[in-house]
Amino acid sequence: MPTKQDLLEFVTSWADGLSMIRTAYEKNDDYKAIALEFINKHYLFDEERVLFKPTLTNKTIFRNSTDEALSYFIGGKYSEDTGFALKAYESININETNTVIEKDLIAIMGILDFKLVNSDESMRVAFTFVLKSSETGLKIKIHHSSPII
Repeated sequence: MPTKQDLLEFVTSWADGLSMIRTAYEKNDDYKAIALEFINKHYLFDEERVLFKPTLTNKTIFRNSTDEALSYFIGGKYSEDTGFALKAYESININETNTVIEKDLIAIMGILDFKLVNSDESMRVAFTFVLKSSETGLKIKIHHSSPII
């Protein structure tokens, strides 16, 4: 059974993964491959159905496949997808986490504060990850996030 610390480490790994995609993009490395690794590491798309409601979607609200998630994180499939993971975040802070760890339910929700480079502003996002244990560790089964306005 995972612990609250395991869930916090998972969310930290997720946030660090976004930074890795951005760094690869800035260095003209294969950021698409890094983004696919990020998705495969953190989401269950390759194993079973996943529900994903990203933070900044307005026209096509859900991204329930690997290709759709990839489009959201680096752009491509939908015109509204400008590459969430390609934005220059100086830091991503995790706050106010709440967890549920029960027999068949593993969930964490909280606030992610995305601070942009060279800006005093940050984007505050409420997130919920419903996780499932897989052979390779915890992975997201349901991801819902939305900006806090």
